[in-house]
Amino acid sequence: MDHRSVPVRSYRDVVDVVERRIFRVDRWRIPSAGGVSVAAIGYFVASLVCVLALSKLPVLGQLLEALQPALRFIGIPVICAWTLTSWQVDGRRPHHALVAGFRHRLSARTLAGLRPAPAVGTRLAPVEAVTIAPCGDEPRYRSGRVKGPATVLLRYPAQLALQRRGLIAGAKPTDSLSEARRVRVSALGASARPLVDGQAIRIPEGGEVVFE
Repeated sequence: MDHRSVPVRSYRDVVDVVERRIFRVDRWRIPSAGGVSVAAIGYFVASLVCVLALSKLPVLGQLLEALQPALRFIGIPVICAWTLTSWQVDGRRPHHALVAGFRHRLSARTLAGLRPAPAVGTRLAPVEAVTIAPCGDEPRYRSGRVKGPATVLLRYPAQLALQRRGLIAGAKPTDSLSEARRVRVSALGASARPLVDGQAIRIPEGGEVVFE
């Protein structure tokens, strides 16, 4: 078996071009072995419409009126249809290439993340106000105050100080967080590892948790 390679200079040598053609109209067979291309019929109708439209113009209309009606309404559309059917732009029909050209002209020239974006060097109106808020997933507690009733979940180790009746005392295992009117939370540092199970602090009405 011969395994020599064969160079393919065009994909049309391998893949057949699918083209719609008309071979018969009812019982009348078109006197052409290859039939008539549907695209050629469309180009003929479009060319005829263009000829009728150009006939209404002042100067060009007079030039078209000087031609014979058969040449004006049949000859010119047939020549245009044959030319457009035979002409292909990068392997595409002329109307496909025309639509692609218009789409390219109307589409954005600069993309960012596959989305239209202003061109390089375009001046944008400055934003008057930008609101920046922390996401809260950093290994430290931001200063703030939470008033009850609420539930605060601590994900990192912290030192708690309970306040009862206006006094501040160090938190002990026997201390009850639900009885404290104020709980002060002090982070142990940015190097602390997160807790396996978070510690929930339930704040009753009138109580508060203060993050320092």
